[in-house]
Amino acid sequence: MIDIVLCASGSDEVRIVHDLAIDGRGRARVVRRCADLAETLAVTAAGIGDVVLIDVSVRGLGRDPIAAMMRDAAVVGLRSGEDPQATGLGLRHVLPGDASIDVILETVTAAVSGEPESAGAWVQEVEPAAAGAPGRLVAVWGPAGAPGRSTVAVNLAAEAALAGTATVLVDGDTYGPALSQMLGVLDEAPGLVAACRAHDRDTLDAQTLESLLPLVQPGLRLLSGIGVPGRWAELRRTSLDGVWAALRRRGGLVVLDVGPVLEEDEELSYDTAAPQRNAAAISALEAADAVLAVVTADPVSITRLLRDHARLQELGVRELQVVVNRVGAPIPGHRVRDLIASRIPVSGLHVLPDDPVACRTAAWDGALLAEAAPRSALRRGLREIAVAPALLGQELAADGPAGR
Repeated sequence: MIDIVLCASGSDEVRIVHDLAIDGRGRARVVRRCADLAETLAVTAAGIGDVVLIDVSVRGLGRDPIAAMMRDAAVVGLRSGEDPQATGLGLRHVLPGDASIDVILETVTAAVSGEPESAGAWVQEVEPAAAGAPGRLVAVWGPAGAPGRSTVAVNLAAEAALAGTATVLVDGDTYGPALSQMLGVLDEAPGLVAACRAHDRDTLDAQTLESLLPLVQPGLRLLSGIGVPGRWAELRRTSLDGVWAALRRRGGLVVLDVGPVLEEDEELSYDTAAPQRNAAAISALEAADAVLAVVTADPVSITRLLRDHARLQELGVRELQVVVNRVGAPIPGHRVRDLIASRIPVSGLHVLPDDPVACRTAAWDGALLAEAAPRSALRRGLREIAVAPALLGQELAADGPAGR
């Protein structure tokens, strides 16, 4: 006999409980009737029930709660209305709310046993990939200590856009989000939070994504960050993975500015599923096609990079390019380049000169280096990185896996 945990609207709940009670074959029973999502999560976490039968319109239901429930039980959705495109939140088994008891029993049996969906169930279809080539995700990361990650990220994205590559800049830094201010965007909305919520509710289609990407200059769009660090808990791991996938389907170049901390010890502090403080950085690095590690040309920053290299390898970073920022007297750039190259394997190593005047001018004007200091050596160095075939993946595409 299958034990069902039921969370449904009033009329559907009464009908299902009644029909199961009068079903004489004893195939399933309702062991708990839950009033809301919180009670349903608590019941499944306690190990009660083989399958959860839940209305997909329940307040707060999304991909993360479903993933939490599926660790302990199978999950079958109930959708209201006649619209076949009603959200299913990625569930494999979704039934109409007025489905007969025989169809419900057939579906919950298939869900518990892991069999394909039954004939009466509707399956959430995966959004097809775009007709063009998939986009390339480049994560701009760096160890703690303000090495200039955001300055490099925003100007790399801008230079790539000026060179003719359709580019999306994403503020994924959950410790110090600042790209909207750096670009002089006055109407700052938490675009990344909105994108995660849309994915969580299965509404992040191409049109919705486009509405969250304002054009900040020709060829460059911005997915703004969380605004204040206190909103980090709204960025769930599964939602972030879905946002990166949606951006990749969109095509072009995606530059992700992420925070420095890569720890995952939050999982050790909770007995139940909890948001991860560094989920944005970790998921971005795991999803990225290439990682640009920005370090300052000083022993402290370089040592931090060398110590974090093992963690980057754990996250699956294969193509690592290092950007040494603020290089100047008395240490020449080639010495720093040789020092890093002799310690860790890198796919590319770039050196940027120290130009505090150009950076301060751009920061106070809310402008790019291309606008505030177009002839500066720093701007020229960033432009060379942005148009290099290695950043766009052209060399890797020509050489294949051996090129890495």
